[in-house]
Amino acid sequence: MIYTSLSVLVEAELNAMKRIEEAKNKAKMIIKEAEEKAKEIKDINKIMQRVQKYVDEEEKRLRREAEKIYESYLREIEEIKNIPLSKLNEISDMIVKEVLGIE
Repeated sequence: MIYTSLSVLVEAELNAMKRIEEAKNKAKMIIKEAEEKAKEIKDINKIMQRVQKYVDEEEKRLRREAEKIYESYLREIEEIKNIPLSKLNEISDMIVKEVLGIE
């Protein structure tokens, strides 16, 4: 009877140890998955930061480029404004003759 009780206790302890080991393995797996997910989230944050930095730099570059183009157009407008009216009339007459085929 003592032998039977002892074997039951040993068997119960082995089952408990097995369950504990299974629980530990499951916990390790959950922790590993959580760490991988956290790493992925961190990587996404880094990617988003790099993307935002790139977008900001490109926006600045494009603004500078647009400013240069705008200034160039302003200079061209001033040059056109400085053309004497008689010269503009002469140019417009040449264009009309060319388009209409008049010589």
